Amino acid sequence: MNLAPGCIVEFSAKGSQPETGVVINFAGGTVRLYLLNGKETSVQEKKILHTTSRAVTSVADREQCRQNLLNTNSLRKTVSEKIDLSELHSLLVEDPRPYALSELAGFLFAPDDDDSAAALLRKLCDDHLYFKNRNDTYLPVSGEELQRALEQQAKKEQTEHEEALLVNALKKLGDSTTNLPDELKEHINDLKNFVACGEDAKISRRLTAALNKSDLNNQRKLFQALVSAKIMDPDENLAIIKYRLPVDFSHELINEAKSLCKTDITSLNRKNLLDMRIWAIDTPGSKDRDDAFSFEEHSDGSFTLWIHIADPAELILPDSPLDKEASRRGSSVYMPDQRVHMLPAEISESFLSLAEGSERLSLSFMLEFSAECEIKSLKIFEAIIKIERAIDYDTADTMLESEPWLKKALEFAEKLKKKRETNGAVMFPRQPELSIKLIDGKITVEHRNRDDRTQGMIAEFMIWANHAAAEWCHKHEIPCLYRVQDGDSNVPKFGDTFEPAAFFAILKTFRKTVVSNNPGRHHSLGLNSYTQVTSPLRRYSDLLLHRQIKSAINGRAIEYDQNSLSQIMLIADSAVSRADEIMRDRDRYFLHKYIKQLQKAKEVVYDGVVVEVGMTEVTFYVDFLCSFRHCRKPSFDVAVGQKVAVKVTQIDLLDGIIKFELRQP
Repeated sequence: MNLAPGCIVEFSAKGSQPETGVVINFAGGTVRLYLLNGKETSVQEKKILHTTSRAVTSVADREQCRQNLLNTNSLRKTVSEKIDLSELHSLLVEDPRPYALSELAGFLFAPDDDDSAAALLRKLCDDHLYFKNRNDTYLPVSGEELQRALEQQAKKEQTEHEEALLVNALKKLGDSTTNLPDELKEHINDLKNFVACGEDAKISRRLTAALNKSDLNNQRKLFQALVSAKIMDPDENLAIIKYRLPVDFSHELINEAKSLCKTDITSLNRKNLLDMRIWAIDTPGSKDRDDAFSFEEHSDGSFTLWIHIADPAELILPDSPLDKEASRRGSSVYMPDQRVHMLPAEISESFLSLAEGSERLSLSFMLEFSAECEIKSLKIFEAIIKIERAIDYDTADTMLESEPWLKKALEFAEKLKKKRETNGAVMFPRQPELSIKLIDGKITVEHRNRDDRTQGMIAEFMIWANHAAAEWCHKHEIPCLYRVQDGDSNVPKFGDTFEPAAFFAILKTFRKTVVSNNPGRHHSLGLNSYTQVTSPLRRYSDLLLHRQIKSAINGRAIEYDQNSLSQIMLIADSAVSRADEIMRDRDRYFLHKYIKQLQKAKEVVYDGVVVEVGMTEVTFYVDFLCSFRHCRKPSFDVAVGQKVAVKVTQIDLLDGIIKFELRQP
């Protein structure tokens, strides 16, 4: 190999493509080169891939040397671009042996054409489809191997072309002057998933690469682009997307529900309670009413309480399509702007809902209490009932004075509550709850006292119905899942009004309610056993326990053994947790948006009370938010129980963040 000064060489550099240089000198296996950029470098002799057969430029005049080098490089580049390796391969594939570079060049160019041979080298280094490099020789690939390689290359080029189209479409996303590009239509769900889940979204590599190249690999940027393109709503419920909550029911499920609604319930063999006075009282706007009550006070001071629960288990059979869908959903989801039902509305809001003036199926609990509120007897039976009144809590509260029967029921509920308190229940005034609604596009925020009269009454009745169900299942050895909560026997005393600091302190002492195969004491409720059966239209776990009870009272084999019940309930409870998170997220979103709208007009400052002081942070209760929040410790001294002014400093709707600072009131 001639490496005399002035020879032009092709040498192996960092990339796959050779670089060009002029030999300055060669000694001890190291070649000193002058480069196209006018700089010098040293390389090992083994890195030299090709050299001219003689010196072709002087290295004394560096400027002239560089110009000659540039001209040679340009020539070789032009020749290389014109070389068709497929023709050369066709000529040699029938004689598949290694060929030296000079031998290959001889098939295409005149002998001793150094620049053309160098151009061929460049082409061979750039295109590996037709020849394999074997120890500085080149072997033609077989016809079969070439075909596979060409197919792979075509596929790669097609992928790159599609990605380029996708990148271009993403860059145009949100441009009001263009329609949605066809390239994006198949990716809409993946784009929404990325907005909702970020890096956790399962999207294709091609889409990920396209998002990176279009500078939309950011949830916030992509969301804004999708909103501009009217693909997503500014108030899009991202939690539904994130948690993959099924919203709509298929036509098959709706048809199944409609078919069940044709059932003649009067033909069923059930206890007739059509003449009993039965009321259903629920939250305002509720349509899926799944509980109602009856009440009677006897001359000896004893009482009878009936709790009538909607009976979807009568119609929805295990492993039916509707049952599987209810299991998948786990729970109904109530949000300010929409409701997602566990069961189709034809069932949950119509045929089985305990609506006023309607004959309905029920699983009825009859609890007989002594004058001291001890349960003397408990019966559970399938019944057909008729709802006399179906009203909301606010309406019921206004009827207390005009309806002595309702007022007596409220007084009885207070006795039951006092009984639980005697049994060790932790009774304390709770903070009000927020009711956030979206009505005709306007956000309304209301505060409701959870301990108010008829709302507290219904809550008390349902507690005893759930307790009765737990006792009944335990007595009859029916597999059941119980809600158990440990606690301290030293029950603290509270005043008659809600005190944030005291409430926060007791919250920290509460132990988590756990699910158990065996009955156990529920500390805060003051009951020796507890389960949940009162919401079978809204909660799948309640529907499961209805099947257990109905099997027993009808003398059939119990539907689920303890192991299978535990497994199914575990899945159902997971779905309930998902539903709870979605509801909290949506309430938080509209609450934050409501406050953000207020900020446009003025500074937003709320009343608050400090409940805990840490080293760097303060926890406080915000009256308007009905919740505990925290922020950085203020510059002034604060103490537990101290009233403060809470200023809202920042709200980020997409991230769900709200920040505060404390001021002196």
